[in-house]
Amino acid sequence: MMESYDILAKPYDDDFMVYDYKEQRYIPLVDGITNDCYVNLTRDWGTKENAQSYLDLLSRVIYEVAMSFKDQKYRLKETYYLSHSKEARELVKRLFSDTAWYNRRDGGFMMAYNSGANLNQGKLIEFGIDKALSPIAFQIIKNSILGTRYFTIDINTKIKYADLDALLVGLVVGLYLTEEEADLVETLADLPYNESYDAVLLDSGEYLFTDLETLSKAVLDTKNYSSTGTW
Repeated sequence: MMESYDILAKPYDDDFMVYDYKEQRYIPLVDGITNDCYVNLTRDWGTKENAQSYLDLLSRVIYEVAMSFKDQKYRLKETYYLSHSKEARELVKRLFSDTAWYNRRDGGFMMAYNSGANLNQGKLIEFGIDKALSPIAFQIIKNSILGTRYFTIDINTKIKYADLDALLVGLVVGLYLTEEEADLVETLADLPYNESYDAVLLDSGEYLFTDLETLSKAVLDTKNYSSTGTW
């Protein structure tokens, strides 16, 4: 599962990359790639605007390649993981840096530009998905959760409570229970059945709450997208 220290309340922007909430992916910035990889994309592409458009394409390619490893039914979970895990964010950053350098030096999905092929004359260079990223980038993916067919990380939000009273307060605040229902609970077994969450007593004596609707709430938030959305 994603440990509490690894969870991001929402994707965040910095000097290297920003998050596109509509397409649910990070996009590297020209200045970020320049500072991280020492690659002058503005010079390569003529203008900073052109360079940023290239990085938008680079982001889309990386996400599609990464998603191609996973069974389709895990796509939403993986997208959520990529946007809410600090570890995954650093992984995406490494893929952006490596691919930006690879496409400039060795071809990649921008091979047509780097090889001088004249696409206007109908000359087509055919290459498979294995050429979209560098061998290093593919290895980075294969060595992570991105490179598995199944998604095994528990992405559900989890909260530990010191005792039963603290758990009940959390359930009332979260609107899982009414105060009247909470007053009737003396042991964990007294909790009304609810498919939206799970609560267990740990060996430490603490109570672990798991929000079983973490993903569905995130999907709903995406459908009701706003600039202050969390996904």
